[in-house]
Amino acid sequence: MNARLTRLLLLLMLVLLISACGENETKSTEEKVEPKVSAVRITTRPVEQKDLQVWLESVGRIRSKVAPTLAAEIDGRIIRVEVDTGDSVEKGMLLAETDTSGLVLEERASEADIKRLEAQIANERRRVKRYGDLEEKNFIAKTQLDDSRAQLDVFLAELEAARARLAIVSDRISKARITAPIAGEIQRRHVSHGDYVKSGDPLFEIAESNRLQAWLPFPETLATRIRIGLKVVMQSPVAPDVQLEGEITELQPSISRGSRAVVAIIEVENPGSWWPGATVLGRVLVETRTQTYMVPEISVVRRPVGDVVYTIKAGKVHARPVQLGERSDGLIEVIQGLSGSESVAADGAAFLVDGTAVQIVEKQP
Repeated sequence: MNARLTRLLLLLMLVLLISACGENETKSTEEKVEPKVSAVRITTRPVEQKDLQVWLESVGRIRSKVAPTLAAEIDGRIIRVEVDTGDSVEKGMLLAETDTSGLVLEERASEADIKRLEAQIANERRRVKRYGDLEEKNFIAKTQLDDSRAQLDVFLAELEAARARLAIVSDRISKARITAPIAGEIQRRHVSHGDYVKSGDPLFEIAESNRLQAWLPFPETLATRIRIGLKVVMQSPVAPDVQLEGEITELQPSISRGSRAVVAIIEVENPGSWWPGATVLGRVLVETRTQTYMVPEISVVRRPVGDVVYTIKAGKVHARPVQLGERSDGLIEVIQGLSGSESVAADGAAFLVDGTAVQIVEKQP
């Protein structure tokens, strides 16, 4: 009997021991699976207040302020061409010449007519004088004197016409020599030796290289912001180390198929390395805003409610919807949504939601 009671007591103690171990195991397992929330590591930046310059950018072309197209002024065959595209020319330099053999013959004929008429006029003047003397003595009728005077007037008129024809021929001969009206560079040559040209046909295009213009196109949506007198900063790939400043001197509408634009024209002096036809990159200062609120671009996060930044308070972040403006040097303008006294999350902002606990690892000034 005592042995049986002892076995029952041992069995009961064993059951109680197993139950206790199971409870400890369950508690231990529950403690292990309980999630632990860790703070997100971020950096912060204070909201900056600064003056903001608003620039509009455009890619345009450099043009010569003076770029005449020379055309033929007489009909004829080109017998001489002295320059080619890309050549530099000085004012008055001979560019080409047209055949004048026919004009030279006309010139000689006109000169001969003049000599003939001068001789006839001299003879008629002597006749008028002689008839005048005879008429005073009543040796001839007055009508003879009048006829002689009338003939003299005819010869004088013919002489004037002959001299005008000679001047016209001489002028045409002088126009056979095509010379440069300005110093510059030949942009295009339209003729070659042996070509027959008519009056008005283009021969050469010359661009003056000292006085230049930058033509910057802007879409019509920005036309109201572009006006004469605005400051412009320009660079060209042909001389990347050279930066010029100027101002808009003229606005010109430019309407083409599928595009409407306004072209801002800026007059500049050639720094020595620019040339007509090259590309120019221009930035126009359209506005300066004082004491605007600026935050880093990485601080702005796109959420379903719109653009937000995260401010920090008591170790947690709070989403602040903002209205954005212009960008400048890695910063972006906040038009509405901040008072200016806050600090905002910078690095790590994209991983935040409203109420997230954070750890600031580097607070940048």
